[in-house]
Amino acid sequence: MAQSNTQAKGFTMAGRASKSPKTLTRKDIGYPEFKVGRVPEKFSVFDLSSHTRAREALEFALDINGHGFNAFVLGEDRAGRLTETLTFLEKVVAERPAPDDWVYLNNFRRPNEPAPYRLPAGDAIKLSKDMERLVQKVRDALSKAFASDEYKAQIKSHGDEINQEVNGMFQALRREAEAYGLNLVSLPDGSLTVAPVKATPIGETTALAASPTVDAAQAKIRHHLNERLVEVSMVAGEKQAQFEAWVSELDRSIGDAAIAGLVQVVAKAYKNIDGLGNWFVAMHEDILDNLILFRAEQAEGEMPIGGASQRYAVNVIADHSESQHPQIVLESNPSYENLFGRIEYRRFQGGLFTDFTLIRPGALHRANGGILVLRAEDLAMNPLTWAFLKGALRDEVVRIEELGREGSVAVAGSPKPRPIPLEFNVVLIGAPQAYYAFFSVDPEYRTHFKVKADIDPDMAANAANRRIYAGLIRRMAEDATSGGIEDDAIECLLGYACRLSEDRRRLTARYELLDDVLREAVALEGRHRADTISRNCLVGALESRVHRNARIEDRMHEAISDGTVMITTKGKAVGQINALVVRDLGDHAFGAPVRVTARASVGHLGAINIERQVALGGPIQQKGMLVLQGFLAGTFARTMPISFDCSVTFEQSYGGVEGDSASLAELISILSALAGVPLRQDLAITGSVNQHGRAQAIGGVTYKAEGFHRACRDAGKLTGTQGVVLPAINARNLVLESDVAEAVEAGQFHLYPIDTVEQAVELLTGVEAGKCDRKGQFPPDSVFGRAMTTLTEFDAIITHRKRATGDRD
Repeated sequence: MAQSNTQAKGFTMAGRASKSPKTLTRKDIGYPEFKVGRVPEKFSVFDLSSHTRAREALEFALDINGHGFNAFVLGEDRAGRLTETLTFLEKVVAERPAPDDWVYLNNFRRPNEPAPYRLPAGDAIKLSKDMERLVQKVRDALSKAFASDEYKAQIKSHGDEINQEVNGMFQALRREAEAYGLNLVSLPDGSLTVAPVKATPIGETTALAASPTVDAAQAKIRHHLNERLVEVSMVAGEKQAQFEAWVSELDRSIGDAAIAGLVQVVAKAYKNIDGLGNWFVAMHEDILDNLILFRAEQAEGEMPIGGASQRYAVNVIADHSESQHPQIVLESNPSYENLFGRIEYRRFQGGLFTDFTLIRPGALHRANGGILVLRAEDLAMNPLTWAFLKGALRDEVVRIEELGREGSVAVAGSPKPRPIPLEFNVVLIGAPQAYYAFFSVDPEYRTHFKVKADIDPDMAANAANRRIYAGLIRRMAEDATSGGIEDDAIECLLGYACRLSEDRRRLTARYELLDDVLREAVALEGRHRADTISRNCLVGALESRVHRNARIEDRMHEAISDGTVMITTKGKAVGQINALVVRDLGDHAFGAPVRVTARASVGHLGAINIERQVALGGPIQQKGMLVLQGFLAGTFARTMPISFDCSVTFEQSYGGVEGDSASLAELISILSALAGVPLRQDLAITGSVNQHGRAQAIGGVTYKAEGFHRACRDAGKLTGTQGVVLPAINARNLVLESDVAEAVEAGQFHLYPIDTVEQAVELLTGVEAGKCDRKGQFPPDSVFGRAMTTLTEFDAIITHRKRATGDRD
């Protein structure tokens, strides 16, 4: 093979590395090859091991009977957390009976406080229709009763008696007045008085002029007769009141006889419903007290303000007449009104009109007896709603408040509905970020949501999970195209699911991401007039997606290729190394090399992090630098204090650096600068390091390896010596695209897993790292030995200078 084979065999010359780490093969780093096993006939996403914990938690929350055992389902986006949770909940409630209905009825004693009533499922609509028919029957019965000749005759007979008696008293008083030359005359305001005029019939609108000569005796008589007139008028008024009371009692008696049977028939049908029997009794009495409502004629098109149809209406709040089981209500916009309901208003004659029939239910009313499902992110955007929801869960009732009218003029008579008891479960669904940032920090949250249904971000790629996963892929493919999907295409997507999980041994739980790939593949198949999804078309869909989203990646690699960004993929250099970074743009992630350089000099500051000095280094990056400083001190300061300055930086980096995945590269660049040993530029390295020199796992290793492969390929033909050094623990995270895997298989590109700094040093320098003896000395030709020599020289220079200047510090 090429030069890399020689290195793999190692060197025997003194001061040279004795061996190189084993390189990874295509089988270790390409798409995992899974066979499609037998897909179970019945399966659910909640059968996946990633969802098992969440399923068990939901089952527990729905089975337990206690306050506050509501659930929060949290998982990554596109992991079926909403769709599959709804499907799972549907199966759970399918075995339960339909919940009760709820209605609001008029509260005759307190009309502005309508009362809720619970009825068996389906009875709310039945009661509403029964009341509509009852009101019409009562109207017809009363119309018939009050239109009868017998009723009219009674009224006329008793009225005539009262009129004769009253008229008789007035006629007697008139005759007495005429005896004195006086008469009863009508004044313009309609009242009567005794005046010295010629006889004038009572009721005439024009009275005769009074005589200009009135003696004292006549005046006394007039005064007496006017007092008599007042007495007679009072008696007449009392007679009229007695007549009206008699008519009212007669109307009530006739009305009671007309409607008693009608009301009793309807009331009997609902006698077993708690509280409704008393309401029918109160309604019966209210009808008799308000018979005028049934006798007044309403103009066509006029709003029935206070009419009988409105007064005795049934406002159905929750109707389960067509439900076979409790409802699962998903409220996509959890505003206060959408959750708790509202009170509507209508304009009438320039004013606002409302009553209990204009109370409108919310999602809590519809979900009562069932399950309310809310997206956590949407609820977090409505903190006021969240506060009221906690109150509803605390009190176990749903109240309707007019939040929109706060601060405005109060509307007289607006209803304040009495609360309805709540018996339901709430399931919040959201991402971990929403859970930990908003809900879990609320001290009241755990009181009302005691169950966490946590979906793992990935799952083991074992046979059981692969079978269910393959079934999900096949189901999604059948939804996307009539031709379905080929088995080798399913195998390709299983490998892609490993890539998404960034672990060869695991599958991502975000299986819905594969649905997007399938539909893109269907679109490509359609161009070739095929309806079956093949492996080639899936590969084409993935490549097309990368091409659409990789503009920034292409521009960055163009800058590397044309030398704008200085990256060398050949030769050697002292204190210069290729580190690797990942840039995640949301819709596309990619890796690229970045040059890290170190310059050593006499001093006593140690490793100088330039990024930290200019506030471009994040706290984790700064921690990584301090950790490698600890390694340097523990390695070289056993026999003497080390004194040196070594500035370290990411060249041509202007947007800030965060993370410690380049700390291994930074350490080796410092060692190279101290030892004066050049580093290979055809290798890039990634990895974190601890104070004992052990390589630690980092993220994004797949993208990093692909990024350096592209940089090497763009620089010209691969040399056969290029490759990436990575922590051995990260080998399982490599799921590389086919072009990189093929280059590895052909020996044109290499991936070196390492465990220690020493292994990385020997790979990048071709020189033995060096092992410390009992005296704390390293072999002089080793990298560590040369670094130790430099540090000793620096210390001598500093010591000599202090002595020459008399500086004791």
